[in-house]
Amino acid sequence: MEWLIGLVLIGCGIFLLVYGGMLFRFSLAVGLFILGYMLASWLFSAMDPMIQFLISVVVGGILAAVGFAMVRIALHLAGGVLGAVLVLVIASLLPGNLPSWLVIILVIAGAGVIGFFGNRLGDWVIILATTLAGAYAVILGLTQIFPQAVTGEAAAFDSAQIPFTGPAFAVYLTVLAIGVLAQWQIRSVRGRYVN
Repeated sequence: MEWLIGLVLIGCGIFLLVYGGMLFRFSLAVGLFILGYMLASWLFSAMDPMIQFLISVVVGGILAAVGFAMVRIALHLAGGVLGAVLVLVIASLLPGNLPSWLVIILVIAGAGVIGFFGNRLGDWVIILATTLAGAYAVILGLTQIFPQAVTGEAAAFDSAQIPFTGPAFAVYLTVLAIGVLAQWQIRSVRGRYVN
C-alpha cells in the first residue's frame, strides 16, 4: 500500500513541478489534494491503513474541489499553499518531531499569513507555491516507497513532516530548483510568443 501512496504523491508532485504555472487551476486542486491528504493521513495514522487511506483521499478530494472552484482568489490560495508547505519544510528540518497539534497550528498560521499577502507576491507566489509543494510531494512519495533512504529508518513513515537526512534534503533542493527554473523559463517563453 505504501508504494501506491508513494507513486500517487510523486505523480502529483511532478504535475505541480511541470504544470504549476500553466495549468494553475488544476495545480491548485492537486496542491490542495496533496496538503489535505498529507495532513489527514498524519492525523489518522493510528487507524487501520485502509481506513486512513480512504479518509485521507476524501479530505484531499474535498480540498481539491474547493481549490478548483475558488480560482478567483487564486493568489491568496497559492499563498496559503506556499505558507503551509513552507511551515512543513521548516518543521521537518528541526531536530526531533514537534507535537502534532503544534505543527497543525503552525501550518494554519503559515497558510493564513502568507495567504493574506499572496496577491502582493504576484506571479511568483504561483511558481513558488507549486514548486515547493511539488518537490515536497515528490520527497514524501519517495519516503513512502524508500523510507530507509530518505529518513534513515526502516519502518513505514506516517507523518507530514519528513525527518530529512542530508542527501534527501539535497535532492529536495535540487528538485525544487529544477521546478522553479522550468516554470520561470516556461513563463518567459510564453510571454515572448504570446504577447
